[in-house]
Amino acid sequence: MMQQLIWLALVPCVLCLYEDQVFKFDWRKQFLGKIEDLEFYGTDPDPLLIVGTKRNVVAALDSDHGRIIWRHKFEEDSSVGRLRKVASLGKYVVSVSGTTQLFLRLWQPEKGALMQEHLVRPKRNPDLVHLSKSKLWTLFIDRSSVEIISYSFDSKKIVEANSVTVQSSSPMEKCVVGSGEMLVCSSRDKLQYVPLKTGNKFTAIQFPSDRRVDLDSVTVRGSYVQIETDGQILTYRVSSSGVETGPEGTSLLSECPGLKVDQDCVEKGTDSEGFTYCSKYAKDIKVNHKGRDIAVKIPVEHGKLENVWTECSADLDAFQLILSFEDGALVSATPRGNIMFTREEGLASIQRVEMVGMGFQDQNFQMRLFTTENMFDPASLAQNFFNRIRRHISQLQGFLRSLTTFKLTEKVKSVTPDRFGLNKIIVAATEHNKLYGIESISGNILWETMYPGRFDPGLPSYQPQTYLLIQKDGRSGDYAQAVLVYKHTRSVHYMMTFNPLTGKVISNEPLEMVLDQALLLPELTDHELKPVLIIGKDGSASIHPANAIGCLKTGPPLYVATKTEPGTLVGKKVGVSEDSQKIVLSPVWSLVSSNTEILAVRSRSAEERIHSAGRVLADRSVLFKYMNPNLAMVVAQGTDSSAKVFINVYLLDIVTGRIFYSASHKKVVPPFHVIHSENWAVYSFYNDKARRTELVSLELYEGKSQSNASVFSSVENTVNPLVERQAYILPTSDITSMQETVTEQGITSKHLLIGTSLGSVIDLPIHMVDPRRPPLDSPPHVREPGIPPYIPELPIPHESILNYNQTLLGVKNIVTSPSGLESTTLVFIHGLDLYGTRVTPSKGFDLLKEDFDYLMITAVIAGLALASFVTRKFSQKKMLTQAWK
Repeated sequence: MMQQLIWLALVPCVLCLYEDQVFKFDWRKQFLGKIEDLEFYGTDPDPLLIVGTKRNVVAALDSDHGRIIWRHKFEEDSSVGRLRKVASLGKYVVSVSGTTQLFLRLWQPEKGALMQEHLVRPKRNPDLVHLSKSKLWTLFIDRSSVEIISYSFDSKKIVEANSVTVQSSSPMEKCVVGSGEMLVCSSRDKLQYVPLKTGNKFTAIQFPSDRRVDLDSVTVRGSYVQIETDGQILTYRVSSSGVETGPEGTSLLSECPGLKVDQDCVEKGTDSEGFTYCSKYAKDIKVNHKGRDIAVKIPVEHGKLENVWTECSADLDAFQLILSFEDGALVSATPRGNIMFTREEGLASIQRVEMVGMGFQDQNFQMRLFTTENMFDPASLAQNFFNRIRRHISQLQGFLRSLTTFKLTEKVKSVTPDRFGLNKIIVAATEHNKLYGIESISGNILWETMYPGRFDPGLPSYQPQTYLLIQKDGRSGDYAQAVLVYKHTRSVHYMMTFNPLTGKVISNEPLEMVLDQALLLPELTDHELKPVLIIGKDGSASIHPANAIGCLKTGPPLYVATKTEPGTLVGKKVGVSEDSQKIVLSPVWSLVSSNTEILAVRSRSAEERIHSAGRVLADRSVLFKYMNPNLAMVVAQGTDSSAKVFINVYLLDIVTGRIFYSASHKKVVPPFHVIHSENWAVYSFYNDKARRTELVSLELYEGKSQSNASVFSSVENTVNPLVERQAYILPTSDITSMQETVTEQGITSKHLLIGTSLGSVIDLPIHMVDPRRPPLDSPPHVREPGIPPYIPELPIPHESILNYNQTLLGVKNIVTSPSGLESTTLVFIHGLDLYGTRVTPSKGFDLLKEDFDYLMITAVIAGLALASFVTRKFSQKKMLTQAWK
């Protein structure tokens, strides 16, 4: 008996999900990133695809279905995690990552287990890394010379084998290593090559003099090196003995002999220098295999075909074709042109996201809304009744039609009406020039559209390169509209207007300025669309649509903040010229943070609703919140004299430039994240001195009397708010993203959603970081209700992990949106993986519980209906009997 009690005491209590609850209200999509290296491993009927991607991922895919067998993601820090090369060598998959320190790892191909790791310390960051059997080649390329250092390695050790420097007769632009360990470099007017093993001198091949060669387009495809020119492709056959000039054409070649892949150009454009280029490519691909033409029908547009990999079997007519496109998609095709699988790897590199409501009901059978005047109007009642009957008949006809055409289980990509606002369209713009429309309730792609943009990976992440703004969502039912402002790949900035529900492009027009920022203005009177304010770097501005300029004169004054110089923020008033033809920005104030770079300016959401104007204290009095709608939080980063990073934080009024709070944090490390809502703000950083992640919470209060309960004016405001502040320790790794929950009416409690580098998302109640948390030794009667005592380290219980055991790699951002139910917030998380779910911070107070007894309530209602029918019969019989007396 005692032994059983001991075993019972050792059993821990756990909180978990039931198996049937997994993915009931959430979904996850796993990706790898845009493929850079791909090799086939194994000769079985189902070989593996060994891939390396731009998102620093090495993985293995099932060659039949594209399913991920295993994957490993390296660090986001490029100094240790940047993936340089992946190759399948013998019985191992070998990867090289890092910059100043190279990590050479050997993986077991079938399971992805790490078998060995070697560390290489080159003298500097190599420009090119190549792998061959038991050899690691590091190349240091200057303009006119290249130093080649080779290392020999096996599963036990790695040693430096040889070092040689080769001089070049002309500056080199881009170098690749082709088959036979041949180094091939492009120069201004020629192609140079030298063997890595034995060569000591470059050999040159002149380019055609009448062609403009894209020197950065040098690509290895099988045993060939191909370079793009004006509408043509120069092909060179590479072997261990040298490089030979091949035939010109438009085809991409691969490992399989006699196989050519072509993609037609359907629309051409002209750049600023007058050169013609292909602005739009055909969706379908043409394959020629030993004289036999094969058409690969691809249902959606993926942009330009960038790379081709093939696997040839013993059967001369059998092969597998792998295609990589501009938008990051990976498509596999059979010798008959059938699609085996498609992976939308561009979704692993999302840069902008918005969630759009899609309407509460079918607009073909719109119900007439009631008011107090027409609540009992017979015409309205009759119309709603007939609309309901028509809707049921239409649904019945569709069901019968699907039975007769055997399409009952066919999946149709369409927008489904959503009465409770739990299903929205996630509009995502990727780094690879593509817009996606994703259903938030399932993660299915509803539509996708290409745009001719250009993404610069060298720019810092806090500097936006595209702007995605929703002018009108679909909740009103008639239509929706959004704009995408982007930098054209060969021209100036463009503004593309489209329908976010269907992806249909309405217009795509150039902007007549060098873009500084694009802002979504509040909804103006007599204008159904939210205007977009476009601000140029020269201080000029314009508004879209143009007819909204008249509303600026009659509406409330608007103010914007622009960064004119590093560390300088200028507040400007938005005005209209006397002739009402031009937008004028007039400087009002400026903020100068010396020796810093402004990272973020975070203001309250224009759609945020505040339910409570104060908080109840322990003595039952009310402490009123300082809710300035013009308040913004500014974060600036700098480096001190000892080369340590510091940040300056400001809370200021955008209208007047008045600073209500400022702080400086020294010896910190990015990333920095900021949230500003209602009367509070939270920001995070990594304390490099204490080696921990910290959260700082701020709250602003007016006091126990409210200055103005109806109208707020920053100009006439004389209140000096009380700023409460407190710091907390978050016992986790680096914070990769942070966001708050939002609801329709603001009644539900706020929660913080914190993404970590370990792949978990923490759901943290806002009262846990409340700056008014009392000390542990404070008496109970002075403690505010619902506020726990202050403890520096925040507890992270397991049940607060939003994604439970579904690890999310490389989380970049968390997007929240209110649903039609006040208790529920929709959440979308993107990074290397995509994850969609819903959270209820105050529990589902307006929802039925999962274990609600529907059978019991149905039986009770049926019993009451039957009892009323029986009693009615008895009542009629009694009345008839009394009438005969």
